[in-house]
Amino acid sequence: MTTTPEDNAGTRLLSAIERLFALFSGIAIGVIMLTVVADVSMRYLLRQPLAWSYDMIGTYLMVAGFFLALSDTLRNHGHIAIDMFTDKLPRPMLHISLGVGYALAVVILTIIALQAGHRMIAAWRGGDLISASVSWPTWPSYFLAFIGTALIALRCLIRAALHFGSCVTGRDRPGLLYSPHEDQPEKEQL
Repeated sequence: MTTTPEDNAGTRLLSAIERLFALFSGIAIGVIMLTVVADVSMRYLLRQPLAWSYDMIGTYLMVAGFFLALSDTLRNHGHIAIDMFTDKLPRPMLHISLGVGYALAVVILTIIALQAGHRMIAAWRGGDLISASVSWPTWPSYFLAFIGTALIALRCLIRAALHFGSCVTGRDRPGLLYSPHEDQPEKEQL
């Protein structure tokens, strides 16, 4: 496992939180699979489906599966990136463009996180419930969206600062620029 510049920059706590949330995301996906299997089995074998399953999956588990994995995926360079021209840009321009992109992402993600936070507080205060066979509270979904979006905004802020810092110093931080070929061993020439 290679060391990322974020780990060397004093953000080990953030990385640990991201890994923990990614674990929770994986658990949520696993619970979705088990719930669907149980629901289908109950539906076709016993003719007694789980009336609450799709509401729980859609309200909580899908939200957790998505939002809790966002920041860890970014930390591991797992998001889709279109990098057709990055190898043609001069290094300072590359770092400036990536720094600006991450800074803009911070603004957008912060707005999303604040909106999710406001909705979470309003749902908590109002005692909002979904209209279904089981009246699930809605605030946990907003909380999951808030915490996942706030975490990726923080990761983007760190990335923006590191790219701007690399531009100023003229040195690439190890692991900051992802290349899909870095982790692959050299192929032998025939």
